Amino acid sequence: MKLKALSHYDNDLDTRFGDCILIYDDTNLVIYDCGHEKHKDAVINFLGKHKTINSVSIVVSHNDSDHTDCVCELLEYLYNANISVTIYCHLYLKHKDEIIERLDDGRRTRDSISDALLEEFNNIADIVNKAESLGFDVNEALKDTSVFDLQIVGPTKDEFINVAVQAIDNRMSDNIDGETVMNAASVQLKCTLDDDKVILLCGDASPEYLKDLDTYDIIQLPHHGQLADAEVVFDNIKNTGSKIFLISDNTGSGENSGGSENLLKSDVSKGKRILNTKDGIVDLPESLDYNSGQNVTKSGIYIPSTQKTGGYGYDILQK
Repeated sequence: MKLKALSHYDNDLDTRFGDCILIYDDTNLVIYDCGHEKHKDAVINFLGKHKTINSVSIVVSHNDSDHTDCVCELLEYLYNANISVTIYCHLYLKHKDEIIERLDDGRRTRDSISDALLEEFNNIADIVNKAESLGFDVNEALKDTSVFDLQIVGPTKDEFINVAVQAIDNRMSDNIDGETVMNAASVQLKCTLDDDKVILLCGDASPEYLKDLDTYDIIQLPHHGQLADAEVVFDNIKNTGSKIFLISDNTGSGENSGGSENLLKSDVSKGKRILNTKDGIVDLPESLDYNSGQNVTKSGIYIPSTQKTGGYGYDILQK
């Protein structure tokens, strides 16, 4: 499989474009989030250039609009193009009995729980309704579910049910480990690339929900490279010098956008190998030469330090 993490458009660093990552081979395309009309247009253009692709899976990592905004419009295009589509997302309504049991407040009915879940996770509800109206399959994004040759590795069923409970229970905090409950249980996707390197995509997941980080060669830093999350990820890896870190940072320049600026300015980033969509589209494995033994900054890629670190070497190729 190959990976293409989409970037900003026309060098616009102010617009909040959100996330969209494509994983593909000759006949299959997996779309991990689609947060903006420009991303939808880029996917359509991509399919126009890869006409042998006849099957598309869309993985919706979580409910936030910068990850979901143009999924429904994309579904319309795929339907009209007669392309087979499967949606993978959290299906909270399937677990409302367990949610009622965990709420344990004696006030909720199954109907009121359904209403609360549909209101809280409204973007996912709209996507599911649209997909089903077009006759597309909708699968629950449970741990160990396969998406073509990819695998969903988190969160666990218990984790995302806890998120649902916390999201609709006004007696509880709306944060988990510093992330909003909406972000914390983002669907995590594992993919082996054509060069046999293994990448973890994690949306805005709470770092505490990320497991077995030492087993991955490339790790997407959660929440667009937010500093606090990156620090936890780095602390949970034995040898950060052996890893490549991907930041999908299309969040714009707003104060509340999150993103990688604080990380890239901090000492925490020194010696880390970082690819950032703020600097352009990231293509994997094409963007990396793991065997060159070099650590060189070239156009379009940010590397915080030219210091060599442990593990395999790499070079950034001019695109």
